[in-house]
Amino acid sequence: MSTHLAEFGRIDQTRDAAYFIRFLDEASAQPSMQAYKRHMNELLELKPGMEVLDVGCGTGDDARVMAERVAPTGLVVGIDNSQAMIEEAHRRAQGLSNIAFRVIDAAKLPMHDECFHASRADRSLMHVPDSKQVLAEMIRVTKPGGRIVVFEVDFETLTIDAQDRLLARKIIHTWCDGFKNGWLGRSMPRILRELGLREISVTPYVMILTPGMALPLLGAATTQRAVQNGTVTLAEGQTWLAHLDELQRTGRFFSTMTGFLVAGRKGKLEH
Repeated sequence: MSTHLAEFGRIDQTRDAAYFIRFLDEASAQPSMQAYKRHMNELLELKPGMEVLDVGCGTGDDARVMAERVAPTGLVVGIDNSQAMIEEAHRRAQGLSNIAFRVIDAAKLPMHDECFHASRADRSLMHVPDSKQVLAEMIRVTKPGGRIVVFEVDFETLTIDAQDRLLARKIIHTWCDGFKNGWLGRSMPRILRELGLREISVTPYVMILTPGMALPLLGAATTQRAVQNGTVTLAEGQTWLAHLDELQRTGRFFSTMTGFLVAGRKGKLEH
């Protein structure tokens, strides 16, 4: 079965959750990913006793790190639209009492207003139908003065050291345009300002992509789509895939993508 990473928003329907779990684990193990995640926790201003919302928690690895920061009296609530991901998160968090995972639609949070000290979303908003609606919900359930922190990639910043620049651009644009907003990363500062957040900060992070991370973006599935929509010919698609294989075999594979870590603060109530 060929699974496409653009299906992260419907993992349970693909019946291949293990594929997505492996991808997340490989990505999280990369130093460039770990760097922005550490900064993300700093921006959340985590302290013991805080209650934190993690939107699109996946396997719950980040939620467990936050749970340590807010222990012993704090709580981290991780939500995801995938039952398979929540089950994996529960399995990995066995023995932790200050963490909870639930299957929830992030666009319709069933929580009261202003019940969390901070909220975050890490590479999850690209997979929802309306990212601005999800952010509005995150802000609604965050207390005045609380931090909202998001990290989103910008797919048109995807690079690869390939011989044929024009062909590479066509494949990258096919991947980027397969999302409702492949430019979501660059849009985050504006969206958070439009939603009324203050003290907006933006930090770009360049992530080095291993072949295992880049090929689901630039490989067979995307190339097939590019052929089907007429962006490249069948011969060009075959040439591209052969070139990717050659880059791996010769140890010359190099690819990056830029993401933006954006943080803001919910305004305090006026007296």
